[in-house]
Amino acid sequence: MNRKLLCVAALLVLLLSNCKKDSYDYKMYSPALSDVDSIYLSATDKMLIADGQAKLKFIVEAFRLVKLPSGKDSMEKIILDQLPANSIKIIEERSGTEVGMEYSTSTLPYDTVKFHAVIGDKQSTTKAVALRAKPGLPQKLYVDVIFHVWELNTTHPTYDVSSYQPVTYEMLQTAIQNINSAINNKLSSSPNGASANIEFRLATKNQNGATMIQPGFNKVVYSDNVKVNPLATTFNPNDFTNYINTNKATLIWKPKEFLNIHVLPYGSNTSMGTARATKQLAPQPGEELIPGVAGIAANEDDFVTDYVNTVCGMPRTLFFPGFERKIEIFQFIGEFYGLYVPTYRANITNSDYCYDTREYNTSNQSNYVNALKIGVDNEKYVADNVMDDSRYPSLLNSITLDQVNRMRSVLARCPGRMNAKTQ
Repeated sequence: MNRKLLCVAALLVLLLSNCKKDSYDYKMYSPALSDVDSIYLSATDKMLIADGQAKLKFIVEAFRLVKLPSGKDSMEKIILDQLPANSIKIIEERSGTEVGMEYSTSTLPYDTVKFHAVIGDKQSTTKAVALRAKPGLPQKLYVDVIFHVWELNTTHPTYDVSSYQPVTYEMLQTAIQNINSAINNKLSSSPNGASANIEFRLATKNQNGATMIQPGFNKVVYSDNVKVNPLATTFNPNDFTNYINTNKATLIWKPKEFLNIHVLPYGSNTSMGTARATKQLAPQPGEELIPGVAGIAANEDDFVTDYVNTVCGMPRTLFFPGFERKIEIFQFIGEFYGLYVPTYRANITNSDYCYDTREYNTSNQSNYVNALKIGVDNEKYVADNVMDDSRYPSLLNSITLDQVNRMRSVLARCPGRMNAKTQ
């Protein structure tokens, strides 16, 4: 055995002694400015509010032409960080100034600004962005919120103390704080971001005027008593909606005074079964019809008090978003007040009735896995809208001016949703 080991060791020494350093000096490819054959520039939006806060954050990509052995040519993306420092220049054409990788303005020197990117001797196509005047801050509004939080009875056979997680009061407080920060433009420099000047607050008194020990928190403990079919082995959405409608005196507080949110034991892919506003008060002088709200209401009491029409339903999974993610629930509240998820719907221009939201095509799978979206106009942008589907990557930290105007119109003129206060 020792003789074999000695032979192997001697052979290794012989092989190593015959190794010579390759005379070729290998280097990693490092692109030069002359390698750039094509430049892509996205201004990330078609409009920009001139308030000094809103910004265009440009997206630049560079490509080089690679000739393949097959005879075909391929455009290969260049890693921009490998280019010499300060190689990328963004030029605003109307003024002729270099603006850097971000652009904002507090004045209206032109109705439209135009940009192109330059790397070496190559230039991108020009992208135009319309400037919008800074909007005035609308009147401050308050919305009193009551969370009806459904929790499984600890005596139920399916209750597992080791895995069941209740929705805590602290989670509700965090959710409200996150909403107010996003819709009041405290987190974002989005190109068309604006402040709704609306404060959602946990109701301090119940519908009878009594002070609540935990503001805005109504815990609903459920068991088999809510089942429509007592013999059913599982719960289904109809069990909860039927129970709410049967007990609406205690489970739907006065819709003209409260936003009733039911946190239901559903998963994130379950339809909530609620409806958007179906009627609006006739427009007064200076007002226009709210697009997408078909009916005309007789008065502000012209609504049905039931789960479908006067409740904002949301799945309890929203309060357990996972590692390094925030509790974001506004998508469901926004839908209650007339807003839509800004995704492309075939044959509908501006399918959320807002001209300043950026929409992406859901048929592109990359839009589900990255916050960097490809819009319906094939331009790239980073998703940040508070109405983006919270199941997929987005910053969820801004609301646009058109969304603000639409939401406030629904709050003011759609019966069953007219629950805002001025103090």
